[in-house]
Amino acid sequence: MSKYFGKTWWGEQWLNSLSNIDYENRLERGSRYARNGSIKTIKLNGNQIHAKVAGSRPKPYIVDVILPPFFDPELGTFIKALSQKPTIISKLLNRVLDPQVLTIAEEMGLKVFPKQWTDFKMQCSCPDWAVPCKHLAAVIYKVSAEIDNNPFLVFDLHNVNLIQELEKFGVFVNKQKLEISKITDLYFETKKKKQETYNTENSYTKLSFTKLSPIHEPLTVLLSDFPAFYQGTGDFKEKYILKIGKTVKNAQKIVQGKINLENLFSKATQGEQTINHKAQNKITIDEQYKSKVFVNETEFSFLNFLKQISQISSSKTNDYQPSTAAIHTVLHFSIHLLANGAVVPQIVQLQNKEFTIRWLPAMISKEVRHLVEQLKNILPSTVFLWNEK
Repeated sequence: MSKYFGKTWWGEQWLNSLSNIDYENRLERGSRYARNGSIKTIKLNGNQIHAKVAGSRPKPYIVDVILPPFFDPELGTFIKALSQKPTIISKLLNRVLDPQVLTIAEEMGLKVFPKQWTDFKMQCSCPDWAVPCKHLAAVIYKVSAEIDNNPFLVFDLHNVNLIQELEKFGVFVNKQKLEISKITDLYFETKKKKQETYNTENSYTKLSFTKLSPIHEPLTVLLSDFPAFYQGTGDFKEKYILKIGKTVKNAQKIVQGKINLENLFSKATQGEQTINHKAQNKITIDEQYKSKVFVNETEFSFLNFLKQISQISSSKTNDYQPSTAAIHTVLHFSIHLLANGAVVPQIVQLQNKEFTIRWLPAMISKEVRHLVEQLKNILPSTVFLWNEK
């Protein structure tokens, strides 16, 4: 079985359907297809999986997989028994599937996980005689990764919305916790807030970072060695600790004056200093999480802009416009956050349905929260803007 899939016991159970198949290494090739982007589209509609998988021909092959749906009275009896098990419910709320769920389901005559590949109805438009072929196997592997992340999907594939069924018995799941935040929900406010009067003198307020202390090591304790989303090899936590440790050390060298901040942006093109004492600055972010920087309405590269901000001495920011002084503070705040490992990743969904990571201040720290609150008063509302369409 592939080491890249089935990271949870329930994801592994899903893959057991492929355990006794070996058509000339089609499973191994299917696993590779699932990892290398050969699956162009995959759609789950009730108990049906429809996918397009790239192969040796120009046109992708069409893959269809159908699972048997669950019906009453067995389904109703199963949900009722499930709702009376608080331990199982508490785990489900945290996206963990208790093995006892399978026991209860089997007692009701429901087969949650396929035991063998013949439990699926599947077909592929490729000319391969084997069932499953490598394209079908790739789709099964890909779905296992989704099941690793979301055990509720196991029931969706039997045409059962487990959340809705549990609600009928008075068990309510916060659906919001099951969804990855959309970029538009994070940055775009549908209702415009009443603009408060901004005191431009706030932009020149200096933040004190003396109370910050390194917290990256205790934060990494929250990680698992092999999280469900991780498709690589080796221990994820070890790799993460190594990377974040290097980042912290480099940022500490900047804070301690051993490395010039300007060196961070050495790849930026050399050019004339554009941010002068009269420059007004504006940064926009759009639905694709792409930023643009404008200095007096002229667009510049973000890297070059940061390099120019880094060249301004902290003792001279009072000579610049409020937007320049505020962004200068934001940059130094970011460096100090990195120097203390006080950042956490958040997965967000873009408008094109793809996903990205944004790094946030670690608000679990009281000192970080205090600095963020101060920063809200320092930033003019006209500096960071959301650019819709």
